[in-house]
Amino acid sequence: MGLEENKALVRRYYNEVLTGRDRRLLAQLLDPSFVSHVSGGPVVGIEVYTAAVEATHGAFADLVVTVEDQVAERDRVTTRWSASATHTGSFAGVAATGRPVTVTGMHFHRIGQGRIVKHWEELGQLGLLRQMGVLGYPHHPRTS
Repeated sequence: MGLEENKALVRRYYNEVLTGRDRRLLAQLLDPSFVSHVSGGPVVGIEVYTAAVEATHGAFADLVVTVEDQVAERDRVTTRWSASATHTGSFAGVAATGRPVTVTGMHFHRIGQGRIVKHWEELGQLGLLRQMGVLGYPHHPRTS
């Protein structure tokens, strides 16, 4: 696959799986050897990753993910994205708050034979937890 095809494959993941909620499509898009590396978390395989996507949909019923920027080189696709949703279910041990949230992140995907083989994620979790009301904002001294 070429660079544009690799980028289109990853955009399908955002548009059809994350926003469109078609988790069955993961079986098509992810290689059977798929592994996910989430910052600060364990490396997981396809089953745990699929369950995490399902849990995210359960916590954010109206999730919309927008690709803000995307770059491809060799077998890698880097995507900067933003997501907006309402916190409608339990997430990270936090019961639904009904609050609107926006989060930004970056994913790095390795593509092999037309499928996503590896996934690395950097996510603005601190900001998300603040919007959910779990954490306050630190006080910064005024400078003048």
